[in-house]
Amino acid sequence: MLNSRLMAIDYGERKVGIAISDPLHIIASPYKTIDRRETPDYISEIRNIIEEKNIFKIIVGYPLTMLGKESQQTKLVVDFVNLLKKEFDIKILKYDERLSSKQAERYIREQNIKVGKNKEKVDQISASIILEQYMSISK
Repeated sequence: MLNSRLMAIDYGERKVGIAISDPLHIIASPYKTIDRRETPDYISEIRNIIEEKNIFKIIVGYPLTMLGKESQQTKLVVDFVNLLKKEFDIKILKYDERLSSKQAERYIREQNIKVGKNKEKVDQISASIILEQYMSISK
């Protein structure tokens, strides 16, 4: 789709990390972290990003355990995906996100940035890792 982008979401109970692709779907960039306590209507914020960035597909990180089993967080993500499907008329996929947060934390540490003060960056980078992985297998 010409000039349209992909969006990845790393969904959490408190924060929602967002990454978007370039229009050619080659580069995934951390975009934003939405703090659900500060933005109770975070769905409207996602809607604004979809419209502003011409998003045609959303990839949501699907948190399975290391054994490939569902957890309590997995159930929260399923509910979130169902909400997105009700709200938006675009394709929404779940994508295995095992270890994306750990990879993001390691990346931030390698850049000599303290993870604690930059937790919102971890959420964005986790979303960008999910998006990079998705784009690499869907070419």
